[in-house]
Amino acid sequence: METTDWRKVIASDDREFNYGEIYLIKDDLINFPESLFVGRTFHEVRPVVVTYHSVTNQNKRIWTINVAPISTQVDFRRDTDLLIDPAEGNYINRTSLIRLGLSQPVLKVDLEGPVGSLTRSQKLQLAALQMKLAGIVIPSGIVS
Repeated sequence: METTDWRKVIASDDREFNYGEIYLIKDDLINFPESLFVGRTFHEVRPVVVTYHSVTNQNKRIWTINVAPISTQVDFRRDTDLLIDPAEGNYINRTSLIRLGLSQPVLKVDLEGPVGSLTRSQKLQLAALQMKLAGIVIPSGIVS
């Protein structure tokens, strides 16, 4: 008996996706390239954070969105990772890393939620890291 892949049938998504929102996705849909060389623990679902603030996030004809996975393995922190702590409303239950260097497109229909959102401070930290990684230098005194 043939089964239907509903992701192919229901490809559009009317939800609004906002920068810093946290969603859940099946863990096997997230790519960790280093897992080719070192072991990886797969979970049923993995939290991810929306990494772009773009009008395409609300366009149901655009099927993908860019997210970064969240990991509790903080001992492997890189300069492309943002360390975040639990805060009211952000869904995180222990200190974690936003693996910004592993940002990747996913299908919007594969995301469950939102289940939370980064705090204003965490969004600013994420944006600052994105700017730093893009080579943008902000003169002191401009951001307070």
